[in-house]
Amino acid sequence: MHRIRFVKEALFDVEDVIIWYEKQRIGLSYDFELCLEAGLDEISRNPNAFQKKYKNVKM
Repeated sequence: MHRIRFVKEALFDVEDVIIWYEKQRIGLSYDFELCLEAGLDEISRNPNAFQKKYKNVKM
């Protein structure tokens, strides 16, 4: 597995999104976190399956 690194601003964005989802519906932020974790796990296991958009940023 590869290690995934985040810039500080991305972590702030994730926190903001979690708060937004929870305001929409109680528990929805948990669903978002599960989906985010699944996506990050996939990138970590198979990083070459994703395009490099910027210097070291894959999406």
